[in-house]
Amino acid sequence: VLQGHPLIVLRDDDPETVGDLFSQVPPGFIEAHPNTFLRWEVLAEDPRRPLANVKYFSSTFDAIHPRTVNRLLQASGRKNRRFAQAYGQSEVGPIAARTYSLKDGADFNGRCVGVPFPGMTGVRVVSRDGNPPDKDNPGWIEVRSDGRIISYLGEHQRWEKQVNDGWWRMGDVGYRTKWGCLHLLDREVDEIPGVKSTLEIEDKLFTRVPELVEVIIIPGPDGSAVPVVSTRDDKPLDLAAWRSAVVGLPPLAEPVQWRLEDLPQTATTKIKRLELARLLLGAGESTSTAN
Repeated sequence: VLQGHPLIVLRDDDPETVGDLFSQVPPGFIEAHPNTFLRWEVLAEDPRRPLANVKYFSSTFDAIHPRTVNRLLQASGRKNRRFAQAYGQSEVGPIAARTYSLKDGADFNGRCVGVPFPGMTGVRVVSRDGNPPDKDNPGWIEVRSDGRIISYLGEHQRWEKQVNDGWWRMGDVGYRTKWGCLHLLDREVDEIPGVKSTLEIEDKLFTRVPELVEVIIIPGPDGSAVPVVSTRDDKPLDLAAWRSAVVGLPPLAEPVQWRLEDLPQTATTKIKRLELARLLLGAGESTSTAN
């Protein structure tokens, strides 16, 4: 901005509208939320090639699905194009990051969200049971950053609950490798007993079932892991392809198909998992009552 480069700010991420705009004004750098990039996968198939000029994609705040990274990188025609993924939170800003190139692509380990910024941010993973945190025994992710908020307006007690000797608890669980890479496995409130990482399962399902535009694993009333899925153009889920895709994954309940627009979303288009679980429970109870 300070160097005078042209800038476009989008008020919505509708793929059809964005495809028209990018075809007229081809962007060289795009920053967006992970779920927005997920919606824009269809632009990789657009014959006008609206993403052909993009050299850098930048995804903010949350882990992104490997399928999305690969599709968007393949849609660009620029040499040495890169996809940057950042992990952070509004309360602390960006904490860790990593990049992907077309050559290495997303390694189907989208749980790796990168390493901290030297001299600027710090990350530690705190054990929950006294044993060292690892993939099979993830711990609480805590961070340090000069960009951390100093309180919640009118909710200072809530703020104090998340601060531990200067470290800010992110509300996520994960582990760090011996090389220092941070792996994000789940939100604390979204963990399902017997499932190591709902996010990892979702990554694999996205890759194995191309027609999926959303898949969310939530706990069912009986404690089972229930996949809620949305498909492109709301076409019926191919159950044969689904049964093939879940081979080798932890036990899952039968998939429940919803329209994407019916899923409860945050301002950054993330799915509100707890609210979705409540809605699904309510729908099940209504069905039982009707029966």
